[in-house]
Amino acid sequence: MVYLIVGLGNPGEKYSRTRHNAGFRVVDRFSRQYNWKWQNIGHRLSWTKGEVEGKQVYLLKPLTYMNQSGEGLLYFPRFKLFSEGILIVVHDEMDFPPGVVRIKKGGGTAGHRGLNSLIETLKTDDFLRVRVGIGKPLSREEAIDYVLGVPEGEEKALLEKGEERAVSALSSILEEGWERAMNKYNAQED
Repeated sequence: MVYLIVGLGNPGEKYSRTRHNAGFRVVDRFSRQYNWKWQNIGHRLSWTKGEVEGKQVYLLKPLTYMNQSGEGLLYFPRFKLFSEGILIVVHDEMDFPPGVVRIKKGGGTAGHRGLNSLIETLKTDDFLRVRVGIGKPLSREEAIDYVLGVPEGEEKALLEKGEERAVSALSSILEEGWERAMNKYNAQED
C-alpha cells in the first residue's frame, strides 16, 4: 500500500515558524527520523519518499502557499497515486488548544483554506487528517494575523510537543492502521 502524507504550510523562511506551518514542520520532523532527502519540483512542490514498515511512503509539501495547496499537488509526477493510495493531510487546527493532536477521516474544513483547496483539486474530502492544535484568537477578525503569527514561550513549547505527537501519530497510522491510531490519539488527555 502507498501512503501519501501532505503537510500544509506556506513556503519560505518568513513563514517557517508560524502557527500555520505546523503541517510542514511535522512532515519535516518525520523525514528527519528516516534521513529522507527532499527534492523540489520547481517552486510548486517539495517531496521525498521512503519505506516504513514495508509500506511505500511519500511526503509532500505544496509550495504554492496555503490557499492554493491543492494546485501544488498537481505537479507531483505520480499524481494518480492520490486515487490509489492512502492520503493523510497534516495541518494546523484552531479548534484545539496548542499541542493537542487529533486524527479525523473526511468531513468539513472549518474554514481552513488549505483543506478547501485540496478538496477542490482532489474532488473528495475522504482522506485522513492529522490535526495539530494551535489555539484560536480572541476574535474571528484576528484569525489571519493569528495563524501567521509566531508562538513564543509556553505556547511555542506546547506546539512543539504537539508536532512531536503528530509525528508519532503518523507512525502509529503506518504501523497499526488509522482506526487504531485514531482511537489511541483521540482518547489521549492532552
